[in-house]
Amino acid sequence: MDLAHTRLGARGDRWATPRGILDVRTPARDVVTRRFEGYATLDLIEPAVRHLETLIDSGLHPIVFDDFELGTGYDSDVRAKLTAWHLRNPDKLKEVHILVKPGLVAMGVTVANLATGGHFNIYTDRSAFEWALAGVLTTRITAGPASSVRVPSPR
Repeated sequence: MDLAHTRLGARGDRWATPRGILDVRTPARDVVTRRFEGYATLDLIEPAVRHLETLIDSGLHPIVFDDFELGTGYDSDVRAKLTAWHLRNPDKLKEVHILVKPGLVAMGVTVANLATGGHFNIYTDRSAFEWALAGVLTTRITAGPASSVRVPSPR
């Protein structure tokens, strides 16, 4: 299948096939957002898996936010591969947050969540998902040393 790649600035990539699009961004060192729309095939999800493995190999335990709200479906081997990956790497991700709408993709996420021990935070409400992401990013932004917020002394 044709897999096209586009850079989305310094911290993002887009992979696209004729049937689906996957955007992967790293807005903070240990935070990954993935937005998927359309139909998922193995070749479309492989880059997202490699991206996570690269972060994990660097010693991080990423927090993942998957926006699958516009997903329409997937090949059955996609769910099997992702579920198997999570079963092999149960403690490699700090948190997994997934936004879905009712339908086939939501059912697949629910089945995968059950198979992996219920470690996913699943949302059907976009605002709750966005608030969770904003909370994590705010924590990263404000986590600097106290000296970084001191007013400079007059000279």
